[in-house]
Amino acid sequence: MRRLMTFFLGMVTGGALLFGAMNYHLIRAHDGVHFIPKVAPKLRAAYVDIRGFTVADWAQHSDITAALIRAEKGDLMKSATSEALQGKIDQLLNRNERK
Repeated sequence: MRRLMTFFLGMVTGGALLFGAMNYHLIRAHDGVHFIPKVAPKLRAAYVDIRGFTVADWAQHSDITAALIRAEKGDLMKSATSEALQGKIDQLLNRNERK
């Protein structure tokens, strides 16, 4: 009986995790972790770390961009892009100082 209950508990837990992965993006940003509802239920991009995203990365992940805009979390895109740009500028300045 105990094994049967463990099996059912595992099935319920797995089903809940699958439901969450299909309906929400787990976004890791500089200010923490955000649960953003997906535009369309798919298993793609369940977890995304946007801390190092560039403009090209946002273009490749249009589903995440649309979900952030729909959830009114566009500020996450701006902060990730501006921090990536600032990092590139710092790298350029450090190269010029070494010369």
